[in-house]
Amino acid sequence: MTDGVELHDGRQTATGWPRVIFVLLAVGSAIFLWRGIVASTDDFLGGHGARGSLTLLSAAAWAAGTIGVVHNGRRMRRVATACWAANLCAPFAALTPFGDFLDRVSPWHDAGSTYFYLPTVGALAALAWLAWSMPAKIATRNGG
Repeated sequence: MTDGVELHDGRQTATGWPRVIFVLLAVGSAIFLWRGIVASTDDFLGGHGARGSLTLLSAAAWAAGTIGVVHNGRRMRRVATACWAANLCAPFAALTPFGDFLDRVSPWHDAGSTYFYLPTVGALAALAWLAWSMPAKIATRNGG
């Protein structure tokens, strides 16, 4: 309740194919976080702090994007959109000479080639879900 007014969210929980996307994004996040933590620890111990930091940043962007998509609140949708846009653009920026700063386990390394380009496909799927599930568009599609 806010100032005596009860707020109600009438949106339904996502089921079917959106839930499959959520699970796949969560599995990807877990893999990237685990591999990123291990690789960045090795990088930090080996004196490659920039590479370790970028690897952690890429894994954190996946995790925050996944949490934002699953949560689906107004602010979390903004966070998720920013994270997934970064996850879509950064792998292609990694194809430049700056890509040498990325560890091979990073989902951004060589546009995601380490993982058969699935990080890029995941980012596209997440952005498509965010665009399709936008509350204003749902209201328009439902005639409200």
